[in-house]
Amino acid sequence: MKKLFFISLVLITGFANSLFADISCPKSVKDPNFDDSDLFRKNACIIFANAEFLYWRADAAALEYAFQYNKAPTTATTYGLGEYKIADYEYDPGFRIALGWFNAPKYWQFYGQFTWMRITSSDSESRTSAVNQPLVGTFPQVNVLGNELQSASSRLKLSYELGDILVSRVFNTNPHLRLRLFGGFTGGRIQQKWDVTYVDLTSQRENIYNKWKFTGIGFRLGLDIDWFWGHNFYLTGKASTAPLIGKHIYTASINQLSSTYEDIKYSKYRGAYNVDALLGPSYHKSFDSGRMEVLLGYELNGWFNVHEVMRPSSVALANVLTTEIISDVNNGYFLMHGLTARLTIDF
Repeated sequence: MKKLFFISLVLITGFANSLFADISCPKSVKDPNFDDSDLFRKNACIIFANAEFLYWRADAAALEYAFQYNKAPTTATTYGLGEYKIADYEYDPGFRIALGWFNAPKYWQFYGQFTWMRITSSDSESRTSAVNQPLVGTFPQVNVLGNELQSASSRLKLSYELGDILVSRVFNTNPHLRLRLFGGFTGGRIQQKWDVTYVDLTSQRENIYNKWKFTGIGFRLGLDIDWFWGHNFYLTGKASTAPLIGKHIYTASINQLSSTYEDIKYSKYRGAYNVDALLGPSYHKSFDSGRMEVLLGYELNGWFNVHEVMRPSSVALANVLTTEIISDVNNGYFLMHGLTARLTIDF
């Protein structure tokens, strides 16, 4: 995978070098009759840098870790009478940085960017005081551990690193609207660790560990816009999509006291799909030797075919070698979203 990413980097760099070679960039000249609506510096070669502050949370399916009865079960009850306790992510900070070059005579732009996020959370649930309203787990409570729980807790950690090497074609359709069609290579890693702990009524403990990781590379295609509204304010938007191919690795274990009752791992190559969208107001200001932009927007970043949780059936230790191991495989969407604040400087 590292070799594939390196080869892709060399190819896109070579393409950009041949595209921009032997081009003489004109010098920017300040127009004394400067129009505030023309903030694009479309006739100047520009080196630009972006620094973005991300304050995102994550949402994922299949994160039920316990079930709390709120009605007394009977001998005839064959279904749950209560509510699931679901692990949920919190908001955490991250960043994205970019560096690029705009080739004014041909309206081509070349840049690279890197996104980094760490999102965590913790949840817990304790048994109610009602004797006939038990707290039970959504994973097997095996062997020594009693069927009823005193408490259940969950800890989540998401790690996300993504890099893009992109080329865009700039279209200044009129003095008030700029469009950029971009495409290139994308690649990186997204990983989730999930720890669940059960404590039964006699204070015996069971630890459940789940982790999935997807590392892949693919192609990204998208469009971003700057639409001038007046007084240096714009509506800025971006949307992109990327299919990727890479390795998906899943590991899980169930541990109780000094014994391990589950220890599984599988890995396979699979496809994944990412969609990203950003929208928000921005403020642009041009100077004699540069330009700046401040953006405050809301961003949605969705992933498909990466999130997975396996819930094995409960098997008595004495029968483990002669009983089928049935597993309930849960998968679904994985979404990160929240505030994106960006500072861009052209020079």
